Amino acid sequence: MTPVFLQRAALHCALGDDLLSAAQALQSAQPPKGEAFVLHEVDEPRTYLYAAKTGENLSERLDRLLGETLGANPQALDDCLLIIASTSLDISELEAMTSQQQGFRPEDSTSLDLLANQLRQRWGFAAAFTLNTACTSAANGLLYGARLINAGQYARALVLSFETPSAIAMQGFGALMLTSPSGQYRPFHPERDGLLLGEAYAAVLLSREPGDTPLARLLGGFSACDTSSLTTTREDGSHIHWVMQQALRSAGCSAEQIDLVKLHGTATSANDEAESNGMRLLYGEQMPALSLLKPWLGHTLGACGLSESLLLLKALQLGPLPAVSYASEALLPFSAEPQTLAADSLLLTNFFGFGGNNASLVLQGCTAGETACQ
Repeated sequence: MTPVFLQRAALHCALGDDLLSAAQALQSAQPPKGEAFVLHEVDEPRTYLYAAKTGENLSERLDRLLGETLGANPQALDDCLLIIASTSLDISELEAMTSQQQGFRPEDSTSLDLLANQLRQRWGFAAAFTLNTACTSAANGLLYGARLINAGQYARALVLSFETPSAIAMQGFGALMLTSPSGQYRPFHPERDGLLLGEAYAAVLLSREPGDTPLARLLGGFSACDTSSLTTTREDGSHIHWVMQQALRSAGCSAEQIDLVKLHGTATSANDEAESNGMRLLYGEQMPALSLLKPWLGHTLGACGLSESLLLLKALQLGPLPAVSYASEALLPFSAEPQTLAADSLLLTNFFGFGGNNASLVLQGCTAGETACQ
């Protein structure tokens, strides 16, 4: 794959209302405090990690996100494709409307495609399309954007992803017994008890040129569906292993050249087991540095491919990544001390979705102030 640059980016999440403040909060090693909601299935509290409450509706929030990504004086966007990647669609707005009306009418329903078309018209994008592939949505958005740029169909692509809080997601994941009763988000811990959902809005501009302050290069990646199950991937890790191998091959590098693997790490039993096995198939017991970000962001579902990648890249520009407090007990060899890596390290970032869609990206960060990555 011909590399493309992550030129400019923005992030609103539980750690902060912009990318820099979120990365600084990550380095402070103070996880965000969530808010409790009642899981009706068992009449018990669960935790949700909200982004800062701003009073904006979804359309206003996405406009602000695009403005931050494109800058104060954006170029005309008639050469730029808009890709919206999300699992939350417009569910939160429909829930609010239903509450106000004390009922739902079929004509109230709108689609993510409609939202994408509205943004395309307001901002002047050349075209727009949407992706919903569960937890791999934003990762696939990056791969599709890079592919279309390399095919010469567009000069640039803007990938926008979001996960909004909704009762359907909160209650649905809880009913599946996937959310943590303890409120402790501990991927790969032997006593892990599930995930915490999180709200996030993220965007990045992709192009063949680096721009003034590039964040990273996307060197390669791969995505595929494991058809062995309707809901998950093989717990022996074989499909995950294959996807990581294909991602490395597309980037022209080996597993040994990777400086850090950002794990998907949902803290659900089957997913952590599958990823652990996949990592051992790829590396044996001699693994590179490992990183977990969901305990800091929550599981941002369709947005995690972008929210986690952007947070990781920005944090590496600032300094060390936080330690894993339970490293001595974990299923994989995490560091019990903060990890300092070069900002231009080679990164493998994993996203393994509900329904068995698995994706891995290979990224190389840029140091702050660089005009290009090496």
